Amino acid sequence: METMENASYEGVLSVVRQWPATRQIELVHEVLRAISPRISLPLKRQKTLDRALGLLANEKSAPTDAEVQQWLDDYRVEKYG
Repeated sequence: METMENASYEGVLSVVRQWPATRQIELVHEVLRAISPRISLPLKRQKTLDRALGLLANEKSAPTDAEVQQWLDDYRVEKYG
């Protein structure tokens, strides 16, 4: 049965490849319209920004400019000696 399906599939492809590009695109649109009712898409889209902000939220306050400068100085001393 599987070889028969492959033969039919290959036969359809060989016929469709002979069509002009516009006709091939029309076929693709028709196939998509035929299967779209059967495809289940996610019902709810996730809000990426809200999720990212939630991941970044914590109990600590943001570092001060002086703390960040100290971290950079420490890194440079460690890296360059």
